[in-house]
Amino acid sequence: MNAFKPWPDRVVRQNTCMNTRACAVLVPIIYKDGQEQVVFEVRSSKLGWQPGDVCFPGGRIDDGDDSALAAAPRVTIDELGVDPSHILVWGPLDYMESPVGVTVWPFAAYMDTDRFVLSQGEVDHTFTVPLAWFDEHDPEIGRIELATRPAPGFPKGLALSSQKGWKPRRTYNVKIYTYENYKIWGITAHILDNFRGIRAIIQQ
Repeated sequence: MNAFKPWPDRVVRQNTCMNTRACAVLVPIIYKDGQEQVVFEVRSSKLGWQPGDVCFPGGRIDDGDDSALAAAPRVTIDELGVDPSHILVWGPLDYMESPVGVTVWPFAAYMDTDRFVLSQGEVDHTFTVPLAWFDEHDPEIGRIELATRPAPGFPKGLALSSQKGWKPRRTYNVKIYTYENYKIWGITAHILDNFRGIRAIIQQ
């Protein structure tokens, strides 16, 4: 056997065994009214998936993207209409496998502008929340149940082939922050808290 030699650094990509869609988002922080604030989007009511929900800028990682890190600013630029020079990426957060069918690769970034030209049909409007507000307000916790069943044509002779109907699996927690008339919840809330936790460690 040849002498051990570690592999060179490589971009870690999604292993799509769950057939999820790979997405990348940006957690944008701006400095406004004398404090750091988080920028959120409200999805257009015209969208077919989660219309009107609060989210971070982001979307699908395309084949033309070199990495998730390339995709997150690209989509942010498309949705908010900002010049790339205004986006300064701090670094990656922890990626998230979601039961709704997406794997999300988030990145934290500072933006030195709040002058946006929003993408028609994708973003209804944006709003900001002082980062310090989340230190003083705990989220409400909701629980969602998961269940599985074999699809038609599932191969016989395997454990699932004898299953009839839906089988309950696990439940998972959903965080819900209520800020004024906005509900910041689900994947967005989990990514936000992951950002806050990583940031707190880095700033120690």
